Amino acid sequence: MKITILSLILLISSLLPQSVEVFSQRRETILQQLHGRSAMILFTASIHMRNGDVGFDFRPDNDYWYLTGHDEPGGILMMISKDLLSATNLDSNNEILFVLPRNPKIEVWTGRRLGIEGVKRELGFNSSEPVDSFEVRLKNLLPSIDTLYTNITSPNRSGIPVIITDILDNYDLTNIEQKSVGDFTHSMRHVKTDEEVMFLQKAIDITGEALKEAMMLTKPGLKENNIEAAIEFIYRDFGCERPGFPSIIGSGPNSTILHYIKNNRMMEEGDLLLMDVGAEYNMYTADISRTIPVNGRYSEPQAELYSYVLEAQQTVFDSVRVGMTIKDLNMIAKEYLSERGFGKYFIHGIGHWLGLDVHDVGGRQTAIKTGSVFTIEPGIYISEDDTTADERYRGIGIRIEDVVLMTEDGPVWLSKRIPKKIKEIERIMRRKAKRIR
Repeated sequence: MKITILSLILLISSLLPQSVEVFSQRRETILQQLHGRSAMILFTASIHMRNGDVGFDFRPDNDYWYLTGHDEPGGILMMISKDLLSATNLDSNNEILFVLPRNPKIEVWTGRRLGIEGVKRELGFNSSEPVDSFEVRLKNLLPSIDTLYTNITSPNRSGIPVIITDILDNYDLTNIEQKSVGDFTHSMRHVKTDEEVMFLQKAIDITGEALKEAMMLTKPGLKENNIEAAIEFIYRDFGCERPGFPSIIGSGPNSTILHYIKNNRMMEEGDLLLMDVGAEYNMYTADISRTIPVNGRYSEPQAELYSYVLEAQQTVFDSVRVGMTIKDLNMIAKEYLSERGFGKYFIHGIGHWLGLDVHDVGGRQTAIKTGSVFTIEPGIYISEDDTTADERYRGIGIRIEDVVLMTEDGPVWLSKRIPKKIKEIERIMRRKAKRIR
């Protein structure tokens, strides 16, 4: 994966959606690996209710979307191995997408569905059926299945459709080995294609625009949620569907809280503001952290600790090699900050994989490969109540987070255009916001 090729793709293709062929090829890759009498079932959730009859915004399950491109609730993908298809003698395709059919009475309230024919036309499936026919299809397959791959065992799984839970409760699956679809999809999702990098780059660039706007807007007397609103306005203004995760906008003592999301404190003179944010573009999320002085100028203690964090980040980046793990990188950052007397205040991991999830598939022991995308995010967090720390540093929380792509030529910062040096940030903060007043 050459840097020059990536640059060209980003230049000419930044607004193109993923093609039908991409999803079809992913399914074909898995079908080639479905051996024996095996089947795979992936579902995406239904609408979850927020309160009363108001639903949460819907977002499809990542593995389901990765293989289908279908972004409507209630769908189920069934994939059937060649051996299982032969054993059952059923008139069936080896992949079927079960979806909610068209319903004009409902669509006048909630919007137009693709429906059966729309899925075939728009998503390239040869076979699509109503969700109601799924149970009959599976019931006919179950006696012949020896291995069943599903996405119902993920630790964050919620809202399993009733049709799935009914089958699990009412059918004897004791002779069927149950496995996770992640056995196939997670290794595929970990190594990003050029097209996926393009979408990640777009999300990162938009996040950078939002952070620059926030830098120009920030001043004492504003509240954290004023900055949150400005950042998320930029996401929408640049065509993003949503934030990739709840925005962390922590000022003053809140900058030392890792996942602070209340975002309701009024910013004061002398505060730092830690922003950990990410736009989601075409399902791929950015994750960038910047820590800025609310009054536009870092104090001497703030600048000192900021420099340590920035140097630690660059040291880790310079050490990245294919075959290393996130755990390896964490040890490098810990050692660097410990040598400067602040190792005990680095209280989280150095980074994580990035993609469809903000904490994407793969663990701390997964090796970095060409095509891996991950964050490097050292930090120092000293509580205002920490009497063991020098008084000058109490209440200071700093995190600097950027996104790295591993290429054949070595690691590359995907977020290199987002200012992070002290002088850069202070210079930008002297400007007036462009889109928000």
